[in-house]
Amino acid sequence: MSATRLLVLGVVRMSGRAHGYRVGRELMDWGASDWANVKWGSIYHTLRKLTAEGRLREVAAEDDGPVERTSYEITEEGVTELHRLLRKALAHAGDDHALLCAGVTLMTSLPRARVIELFEERLAVLEEYAAEALETSRRDPAEWDKPAHVRSLFQLQRLTVAAGIEWTRGLIRELREGRYTMADDDPRAFGLPPERVPRG
Repeated sequence: MSATRLLVLGVVRMSGRAHGYRVGRELMDWGASDWANVKWGSIYHTLRKLTAEGRLREVAAEDDGPVERTSYEITEEGVTELHRLLRKALAHAGDDHALLCAGVTLMTSLPRARVIELFEERLAVLEEYAAEALETSRRDPAEWDKPAHVRSLFQLQRLTVAAGIEWTRGLIRELREGRYTMADDDPRAFGLPPERVPRG
């Protein structure tokens, strides 16, 4: 659910104003139905819940052909929640793959140094997990108090953590080398709201 909340808030913010169908279409185009298990019903449920919480607000319906659609804008509380979830997602070292994917999708809406810092937090936790997994794998089989076949799960965990460490280090390196357009590089970085054109 955290991934869906983050993605919905992110799409509404970057759109400036969006109705539910537009939010859903954007997320489906990103493939979020596959890597975050985002469904149409969960999108509308999340829009209603975020509105009830004061993180989104309903605005005048958009003129979208013959169907009137309720549109949403993000509030200050919504931006705060978006940043909280985004920080959580980028530093996340657990098994919530959807949350990490959502965070990476929207990471360019933060300054480069902050994203590097969050990925370094993730890396530190993963390295701690790796040390624990290595210690477990070195235990004498005679001391193993679980069924022998369960040991293979610890091997899977060790390999998964190792892959996570390698991936995270690579992304940190790319960010340090200046790859990707981040929020402090260009105000039009992916995930940021459209520039407001002064009226009058």
